[in-house]
Amino acid sequence: MSSVVIGVDEAGRGPAIGPLVVSSICIPSGDLLHLESIGAKDSKIMSSKKRTAVESSILRESKKRDWRVCRIPISAKSIDEERAVKSLNSIEIERFVQAILEVSDYDSTGWVHVDLLGNDPSNFSKMMRKKISELRPGLQVKSEIGMDGICASTGAASILAKVMRDSRISEISDEVGFNVGSGYPSDSKTVDAIRILTSGDTPNTNLRWTWSTVSRIWSERHNGPVPIRTSKGALIQQPLNSSFSEDGVR
Repeated sequence: MSSVVIGVDEAGRGPAIGPLVVSSICIPSGDLLHLESIGAKDSKIMSSKKRTAVESSILRESKKRDWRVCRIPISAKSIDEERAVKSLNSIEIERFVQAILEVSDYDSTGWVHVDLLGNDPSNFSKMMRKKISELRPGLQVKSEIGMDGICASTGAASILAKVMRDSRISEISDEVGFNVGSGYPSDSKTVDAIRILTSGDTPNTNLRWTWSTVSRIWSERHNGPVPIRTSKGALIQQPLNSSFSEDGVR
């Protein structure tokens, strides 16, 4: 069996609107230069038009060659529900592992190139190595900050993830009837969108309710804590200074 190179990356870790997308690509190691030649590199340094063009090339080549591709979107709802019991790092590690398993076999040999994430990248790397060694003993993990700019396979994964997330953000703008911006809290269009999308009885489903920007804007508008998102629906939190009658009903 020929050696492979697997790239894994994500798009949308920090935004307050829309999904986080994890993507992976597995190619024969001999195809790495060809992947570079079609423009696979860090998606953040490309224009939207360029990313879309390179994504099309990657998908086209994947049909011609022995390339395997996986994309896993994690909705804002899923992120909120899972964060009740685990960290964002843990959520991403689980999806990264899933993405690697989707494009490889138990007896695959070669390298997995992973972009380091989170506030504790060394621990992220350690956890990834441990999980992959148990599930894919023939694969070795190489992880560095900025791997999407170093290795074409990780760059390709970053492009696949970014294009899918951008497409979903565009769909959300169409759904709500106005431009929600990039989804990042640093984007003034996004902040304006959050103000509108928190005007109802519960925050809009495309918002990440557990994000501090959403929580703050909700609290300012409703004078109380943001609802808690559960698999059974929204749990409304009572303000800390709520007054109650003797039977406990507000």
